[in-house]
Amino acid sequence: MKDRLKKEQPIVYQTLKNCLKQNRLSHALLFSGPKGTPKLQTALFLAQSLVCEKHQGFACEECDSCRRVAQATYADVIMLDGSQKSIKKEDILNVQHEFNKTALEADGHKIYILNRAENATPEALNSLLKFLEEPSGESTIAILVVEEMDRLLPTIISRCQILPFRPLDQESCCQKAQQQGVSEEDSFLLSHFIKDAEAIAQTAQKETYQKALAGVRYLLSHLLQMEEALIWLQSEVFNDRETMKETLLLFIDLLSAILQDTAKQSDCSIVWIRQEMARIRSLQIDQSRWLLILLSTRDKCSRPFHMGLLLDQMILEMKEVLG
Repeated sequence: MKDRLKKEQPIVYQTLKNCLKQNRLSHALLFSGPKGTPKLQTALFLAQSLVCEKHQGFACEECDSCRRVAQATYADVIMLDGSQKSIKKEDILNVQHEFNKTALEADGHKIYILNRAENATPEALNSLLKFLEEPSGESTIAILVVEEMDRLLPTIISRCQILPFRPLDQESCCQKAQQQGVSEEDSFLLSHFIKDAEAIAQTAQKETYQKALAGVRYLLSHLLQMEEALIWLQSEVFNDRETMKETLLLFIDLLSAILQDTAKQSDCSIVWIRQEMARIRSLQIDQSRWLLILLSTRDKCSRPFHMGLLLDQMILEMKEVLG
């Protein structure tokens, strides 16, 4: 984990390294960042580092204490997981009750991790605030893991040392998705707007994604027959009212990704994408105007617009740019 953290999150790595070396770790840390960043893994790694039997900065991940933290059997490391259900007030009070007792492990550290802490109930957050204000001893450490920090109480945020996790770059995310068995094409395209390899793998399996991708390919191959393309899209891609919005959003994101790469003159190993990028350049399409049309349409998708009419308007506006 140390090498991964150093490579993917160098600022977080250096900050934690210095804190561990100087023994100046805050009693409350807040790991904040988008989905797909190794926030929870880092929280567990930090817990290992604090109780590691070798006591040499970062955890060895091999000693008995490190293994038990990883296996969730280390008595003085407690995790509440808000990713599946809300964290309740009773959950916080139970942790506080346990940590008011003498530490069960020889090391003496008492660590609690709140994964997706923003999913705690208001009552739980108020109880958490009191716990942060009056921790049970200097060796009690709180690690809050969040994706939406604005959903936390400002008073909780102010009592934490914040470590922001930056999203993975597209290339790294693409590589991780391929390692999970996602095709090179799907990994390349989806990593433009999804920065989580697991989410990419899930999206690549969706029928809405497959339809949106087929729609993008058809549109790009019929740039000079936009009205014909619109009829085909209506009948073959956007023919399910229940999934039309999701399909349209994916269609917009995929097309935007290709246009952005075209504008940046990026290289691409996917043959059909490389060919379509060359076609767009040869037609001297105003890509910035097309991107604005796509951005405007995407924005309207969050409002009560008729998706079919939005699609029609978007394609016709793109046709006007062609002249």
